[in-house]
Amino acid sequence: MSQHRFRVNPTKSYSERMTETRSDLRRLVREKLVSITGEPSAQMRWSRGAYMQHVVSRYRVRIEGWPLADVPFRNLSDVPNLGKLELLLRGFQDGSIYFRRINDAEFREMTADPSPWIGPIEGIMSDDTADEA
Repeated sequence: MSQHRFRVNPTKSYSERMTETRSDLRRLVREKLVSITGEPSAQMRWSRGAYMQHVVSRYRVRIEGWPLADVPFRNLSDVPNLGKLELLLRGFQDGSIYFRRINDAEFREMTADPSPWIGPIEGIMSDDTADEA
């Protein structure tokens, strides 16, 4: 006869909480993107190039308030811990991280150098970062 283990108090594991928070964050970000663009099929893209092409260029919006010092802009599956995911989720919930429409001048500025909004290309240090290293 096999034994089954049942949790008396089903507290979620760290891994389950990571998965749930990541899912909640993805859903909320998509809702915010759909809301600002008015496009029901709008999808967030998390790689640098895809974000620039499929979000910034297509919809002329960008994310403001991303905490680059704490969480590099990247695919949420690559965010290494629950605290960082929760920081992002809280930011989108309280409005400190948000999508904003950009005008043509802001679009040109961002396409010339998106690093102030999404950070430097990973593995390449900016002049400021190189000075600190």
